[in-house]
Formats: sequence, C-alpha cells, structure tokens
Amino acid sequence: MIIGMLGPRRCLVPLVVALLVVGLSPGRTLSGASPSIRFEQEVVSFRPMLEGDSVDVSFTFSNQGSGSLVIHDAATSCGCTTAEYPRRPVRPGEEGMIRTTFQSQGHAGDIDLTLLVKSNDPLQHEKMLHIRGRVTRQWQVKPDRLVLTNLAPGQAVKDTLQVINLMDTPLRIHEVSSGADFIRLLSLPSEVPAGGETAIPCEVQVDRMESGKVRQSSIRIIVANARVKLVEVPVLVRLK
Repeated sequence: MIIGMLGPRRCLVPLVVALLVVGLSPGRTLSGASPSIRFEQEVVSFRPMLEGDSVDVSFTFSNQGSGSLVIHDAATSCGCTTAEYPRRPVRPGEEGMIRTTFQSQGHAGDIDLTLLVKSNDPLQHEKMLHIRGRVTRQWQVKPDRLVLTNLAPGQAVKDTLQVINLMDTPLRIHEVSSGADFIRLLSLPSEVPAGGETAIPCEVQVDRMESGKVRQSSIRIIVANARVKLVEVPVLVRLK
C-alpha cells in the first residue's frame, strides 16, 4: 500500500517541472519578468543626396518591459550599411540606440533599405526597420562590364563603352586607362556634353593564352567634376 502511494508522487515531480518549462518563453524569467522593445521611429527618411555621399541614421528604442532586453543582432539588407547596437543588456526603463551609415555609391533612385533587429523580446523576436530616401546619379557607364568569351588566339574584338552624363553641365573626363596590355583604348574623350553621352571605343586582343583560360582586367574612367570620381569597368576574356 505504501509503494502504491509513492508511485504517483514520483510522477508528479517531472510533470510539475515540465509545466513550468512550457510556461516560460525565451524572454521570460521564472519571476514572470520579460523585456519589451519599442522604437521611437520604425522608418527614418533622409534628404535627397548625390551618389557618393553617405548619411548616418539612428534608431532610438526603449525597454518598456520588466526584464532586461538583449539585442542579439541588427542585420542590414545590403553591404552598403553597417549597424552598431548595444552589446550590454538594456534594463527596464532604459533607452538604447542602433546606429547605421548608408553609403550611396552604386545606388540611385528611390531607396528603401531594411534593418532587421533581433532581440529577446518574447512578443517580437524580430523587428523590421526601414531607411528611405532618394539618391541622384550624376553619371554612369554602360555596360557596367565587358565579358568576351569564345575568342580564338590572336583574335581582336572591338567593343564600346558609353559614358552618360546625367547632369545639366558638361562632365569633364580627367583620365581613361586600361589595366592590361591586351586592352587597347582607341579614343580618349575629354568631355561629355550636358545631358548627353560619349563613346569610348576599345579593342581586346589576346595572344599567348591557352585554350579555356581566362584573363581579367578593367578600364578605369576618372572624372573631375562629379561626386563619384571613379568608375571601374571589369573586363573578362576567355579563349575557346
């Protein structure tokens, strides 16, 4: 009879422990305290800027819960931004800040970048923030790369880069150069008219290369009167 009474009591112990574990969320402690992250702004807009400029953006938040808030990560949607966030726990009632810098080179038009913040808030482990604005491009080169494949040894191939001026003033070209002797520039313009474009013809010729091998280099274009001074166009050549 004693043995029969002890059996159910032994079963109650793991059952109670299991119920306690199930009742706890990742951000909640045994005392019932849990953090709660709240941002002053979830969308920050920056003023229109020229490509090549950068802007610092800050998101202020507070812990409105009753437990310590821990930011695990703040990941941006592209390599043009990096984020800094508090590494120590943020106590109830305290404020913190997530800082990021947007580098605009390589971007143009309407911008909508995201910042994913991960924390131990039990109700919102992930919070999506936005950085919005507009970037104006002053000039560009098309195509943005030259890929020439299936060339025969000694074969010469001509191609053209177009320098497009998006400004209402002439674009002054300071220098055009190739990074290898198998790329020959046939013409070196000095200026692109306002709102117009200018061609840079080139010739690619490969000798003393084995079949199937690849050579890589670039064409560099440097201008004098734009925020972005340098555009480098990769050139890739492969023999058949």
